Amino acid sequence: MQVMEGSIDKISLIAQRDYERKLGLQKQKETKDSLSAGNEKLAFFNETFTNKRQHIENSLTQSSNLDKTALPQHFDTISKEILLLQKYVANSNIFLRSYDIKKCHESLQELTNKLKELEDTLLPKKKFGFKNKPNPKPPQQKPEKDEVDFQTKTITKELCGFFNKTGETLIMKGDEIFKKDVTVEKLENCVVKFPGSPSTLHLNQMKNCHVFTGPVSTSIFAENCTNCTLVIACQQLRLHASCNVNIYLHVTSRAIMEDCHDIFLAPYNWNYDNIESDFKESGFDKNTNNWKCVDDFNWLYVERQSPNWSLMNEEKRVKNWNL
Repeated sequence: MQVMEGSIDKISLIAQRDYERKLGLQKQKETKDSLSAGNEKLAFFNETFTNKRQHIENSLTQSSNLDKTALPQHFDTISKEILLLQKYVANSNIFLRSYDIKKCHESLQELTNKLKELEDTLLPKKKFGFKNKPNPKPPQQKPEKDEVDFQTKTITKELCGFFNKTGETLIMKGDEIFKKDVTVEKLENCVVKFPGSPSTLHLNQMKNCHVFTGPVSTSIFAENCTNCTLVIACQQLRLHASCNVNIYLHVTSRAIMEDCHDIFLAPYNWNYDNIESDFKESGFDKNTNNWKCVDDFNWLYVERQSPNWSLMNEEKRVKNWNL
């Protein structure tokens, strides 16, 4: 009886070891398959990213050969392609390594910088003010104040927007801004309202201001904004060199920020007559809002929240705007 029990124990031990061996082989196979699939995904991503980046670089290179009238649409298309590529990277973060993500963000930043340089070079903004330039001719009579005011107003009207204002409430709406490029620059302690659908909005050197917009059909570019509240809707938001800004945002892509801190986000909540038709005219879906999705080019750690922006506490959000 003792011999039989020993034999049974030995057989059981052999069976157990065989089972463990087979289990180990199965795990090795699964690990190998998993690594293989991961490598295939990474290889496909790298090929796709490289092709898309090369396409954008080719488009940027072609910019100087295009007619000036075609450049706004050309640059807008490139901007959207950069955003789509950025979104592709974000959606692939699950299998990308930190090194891969960092390199992709660096490439995206290079494309964005090159696009901005080309925009500044090929489509320079009109300048304000009157500089004294050397003139070999005898000095002409200084224009009367009324004439200078008229010239300044004409330039401002051409640019469409508001400039060099303090402590005012400023409004443009409807046909004044429809499908136009709007610029707001050098404002302090102002309330600015754009009920309507402009093509783009540029904000620069804003201090202690409130800005309200209807749906901007393409992009909002905001820089050098301090202690401001922006209640804005757009396809794309690019925020640069700004701090202490509350943004009530409707954006259909991922917002981009760089060199910013103390940025607080909440969902867009401005309302005015005909806003529904403006959303329809602007061409994007009011039900698609990625207000929580921000790519911070100064923070490349995907697994950790950027310290430069956060969601606004609900109790601190303004519910009704009566400015």
